[in-house]
Amino acid sequence: MKKLSARIYANLPIRILIAVIFALLSALIQYVEIIKPAYTVTAGEPAPVTLRMPPAYFRITMLRNEFYYNSAAIQGCQEMVPIGSVVEKDSECAGMVDAFENSRRPINIYKVAGSFVMFLLIALMISAHMSKDGMGRSRWVRTQITVLGLIVFMLAISKFILLFTPFSFQILPVALVPLLVSMLLGKRLSFAAALASALMASSLVNFNVQALFIFLVSGTSSAVAANTFKKRTFKLLKSGVIVSVVVLLATVLSTLLFLGTLDIYEDIFEHINPINSIWLLSLYGGIGASIIASILLPLIGLAVGEAPRARLVDLLELDHPLLKKLMDKAPSTWEHSRAMANLGEAAAHAINGNALLVRVGAYFHDVGKSLNPNFFIENQKGENPHDEMAPYDSARAIFSHVTEGTKLLRKHGVPEDVVSFAYTHHGTSVLEYFWMKNMALGNTDKLSESDFSYPGHKPASRETAILMIVDAVEAAARTIDKPDRKKFTSLVQTIVFGKMIQGQFDDSGLAMHDLRIAIITIIDSLESMYHSRIKYPWQNTDGENSDNKKIAEVTGSVETVGQSETVGQTETIEKAENVDNTEAIDNEENQTNDKKPAPIDNTTGSVIIAPVIITAKPATETVIKDVEKGAVTLAPDSPVVSGETTYTGPAPVK
Repeated sequence: MKKLSARIYANLPIRILIAVIFALLSALIQYVEIIKPAYTVTAGEPAPVTLRMPPAYFRITMLRNEFYYNSAAIQGCQEMVPIGSVVEKDSECAGMVDAFENSRRPINIYKVAGSFVMFLLIALMISAHMSKDGMGRSRWVRTQITVLGLIVFMLAISKFILLFTPFSFQILPVALVPLLVSMLLGKRLSFAAALASALMASSLVNFNVQALFIFLVSGTSSAVAANTFKKRTFKLLKSGVIVSVVVLLATVLSTLLFLGTLDIYEDIFEHINPINSIWLLSLYGGIGASIIASILLPLIGLAVGEAPRARLVDLLELDHPLLKKLMDKAPSTWEHSRAMANLGEAAAHAINGNALLVRVGAYFHDVGKSLNPNFFIENQKGENPHDEMAPYDSARAIFSHVTEGTKLLRKHGVPEDVVSFAYTHHGTSVLEYFWMKNMALGNTDKLSESDFSYPGHKPASRETAILMIVDAVEAAARTIDKPDRKKFTSLVQTIVFGKMIQGQFDDSGLAMHDLRIAIITIIDSLESMYHSRIKYPWQNTDGENSDNKKIAEVTGSVETVGQSETVGQTETIEKAENVDNTEAIDNEENQTNDKKPAPIDNTTGSVIIAPVIITAKPATETVIKDVEKGAVTLAPDSPVVSGETTYTGPAPVK
């Protein structure tokens, strides 16, 4: 059977192509002001862009004795010429600016080539990391394009800030990429994205060591701060504040380390303007990155294939046509799906996964069974069609709920994030029952295990891996006799370890600590679902130990099993004596002996008697004959036992 189509993994040729495009765009962004002549800063004219000169340049020119470096004489020109400012002609600053601009033009092809190779290596590095086993959805082509594209977007914003504002590099939104990656793809990839972003951003400021240090601190702190599927906007803003504080501390420490001096009072109180205050800019950088991230989050989520939360909430409505069909055609499968949803949601929540997605996936993963429900044992009512089918045909019939279910979901426009649960909940595992049956019959067609393997794909996310576990666990838990925690633990461990040996979790990104927490949570949930209760009195029929009192013996016994309520009135038989073995119970005589008026049903006029159980003895034949003659009136579910036939409900009434 042909495998179902799924999202495409990035192989080596695709990764190289993406990396080349990334490097070209990054090099273009880095040298955009050199490529465009209009962005040249000329002494005596307003600067069209902010010109930022590396301090090392002044040291070189001083050694060559081309210009005399005097910080007091060229104050304001030491590091940059702000956009719109005018550098006076014939000044020492003007000479330095002209020399620096002339050294960059025409563009040096070797510098461009060096930058291109550097960016290419960065892209290949992060792409190779994303393509490793266990990275889950990070291995998809669309995810790699999105992450590298996000880095290019951050680079473009940073370049715009450096060219068209006089702000210091502390305000650059380097935290933007790791914030979004941590939210959507997890912390493991977020740290790699933080490193790549820091290297790319530092290239824009001539690899300033202090800037590289601050960018690394900003990226790693954002990777740690953000990772949740709940209240994301609030969490992003909170993470932005944390990043801002960390960057501020990093700025203080790096200033002491690289400059050997620190004057916060002068910076804040004499240069309260945020343009000049690096401390205020440090605070603005993290907060600004979090604001941009919160705006881009829905768009980036769609780009990496994540279903919007609002869409998932809509799919929980039980009036969805696919769910209604599943409830109608395969009600037992639907109950199985609901139980799975509870188990899976709890496990996903425990590992900080997308619990809402798991619940929706549990609802829809088996919709294919609604097409031929009788092929699945939970929906069978009598005959089993597989008894008359060859094992290979039976396997194909079972596999159809995966293939046809996937087609149904895609036809109805269900998000691919939810569709993936349909073709991954069995992975590529072997349908062992029919494979063994085929072998027992001699395997006359010379089939292999692959012919009895599901045509799906291994789980590619933590959420789909969780659903694979609970699908097997929930079904198996129903077969446990006298369930307890020890049996549940053995069951879950056996299933999980079996899936691990088969390699079903290899592509899911499910870490070992995630698996441990999930197992414990599932066991706890099973124990809660199947916990025992004390029996009600009417369920206990052990004679003297029963809470019900023995009231009569009819060549056996007649015992109360509860109370009957009609029009707000109840009556419990407490005692019945001298009942002849060959006659039915005479309710009127019992009422006379008790000296109580019998309760009457205002609708039918019949005397109301509490429900009883009549043991199957010869005397019951009289009751049955009276019923047939119409001498005794019985409720539709009256307790008359004859042979193997039992009726439950109110006692017979004459």
